[in-house]
Amino acid sequence: MKKGFNIELTVDFTIEWFKKITSTNDLCQRKVEQGVSEGLVIAAEYQEQGRGQRGNTWESQERQNLTFSVLLRPTFLAVTEQFYLSKLTALAITDWLNTFVIKEMVRIKWPNDIYVGDKKICGILIENSSSKSNLESSVIGIGINLNQTVFTDELPNPTSLLLETGKRVDPETILPEVVSCIGGRYQQLVEGNKAAIDNDYFNAIYRKDLLSKYYSNGVEFEATIIGIKPTGELILKTSKDEIKTFAFKEVTFII
Repeated sequence: MKKGFNIELTVDFTIEWFKKITSTNDLCQRKVEQGVSEGLVIAAEYQEQGRGQRGNTWESQERQNLTFSVLLRPTFLAVTEQFYLSKLTALAITDWLNTFVIKEMVRIKWPNDIYVGDKKICGILIENSSSKSNLESSVIGIGINLNQTVFTDELPNPTSLLLETGKRVDPETILPEVVSCIGGRYQQLVEGNKAAIDNDYFNAIYRKDLLSKYYSNGVEFEATIIGIKPTGELILKTSKDEIKTFAFKEVTFII
């Protein structure tokens, strides 16, 4: 697989499919320890212990969705810049979804959930390892809701590609397309085109420039997203003109 955004990729991605696996991220981590080169993609029809952000499990009906992990070795990237991996992955998924859904509907809910309208269609879990000042490896776990139409009550606002478009897609068929999008965005980072990633990411942010409700430290308040720090913190301007900065898990979107 060589193409992404019509450019020649430096990473040659290899996809391995499994019918059932505990976790694609866990297997990818073992491959990291074995010294496997970057570009390996582990995909599964079903994960027994799929993981999401905040220690949650990732709900996915067997053979209905796309669950996979990508192994990268961005040794050129400083630890302080690791949020670029979150940015490029989220952008890659929006790039792919924009071929199915109206572009203005697909947004990145900070830091890297993918939304269609006000509903979540994709979750991303990134696990990095580092040595001194630079990264050594990155395992990027991705779950995209494709054909699932019924979700548990524990998920407050899920959606799927089928629910949004009325069309079913085959996970194994579309995975190379998604991986190509990831490769294209990763290539931007490899080539040092961080400005394009920054610009595209912020322009795709869910609720950007909109006065919305948030919750932090037991207090509900209204604010507008005005920026994101290079290290990933969210910058909000409250309705009282206060500027507040939040790290991941320190603020909740009220939807």
